[in-house]
Amino acid sequence: MQPWKISAGLTAALAGSVLLLAGSRLEYLAPHWPFILAEHGVTLSLHLALALVTVAAAIYAVARTTGLADLGRRVDLAERSVRRGEGDADLADALRRDTQGDWE
Repeated sequence: MQPWKISAGLTAALAGSVLLLAGSRLEYLAPHWPFILAEHGVTLSLHLALALVTVAAAIYAVARTTGLADLGRRVDLAERSVRRGEGDADLADALRRDTQGDWE
């Protein structure tokens, strides 16, 4: 999996969590939202976008630093080598049975 996909997914999950938690705490502002958005909507959206980009960049940097960027490629390479019969014979046999639908 590419690091930008990990970053986008985690950023969306974090943003959703923050919205769920902050939504109940900001309930007292409900009658004032039209005025707040009319006066400060552009500034709020700019700050929100900047915060999302910052979180996504931080997650991307962590994924690149820890080696998660190459993890999917390495797992795929290991699986293909086992399917060719190189490496662990028991694992190759289990993968062959799984492909054939024999799940005993």
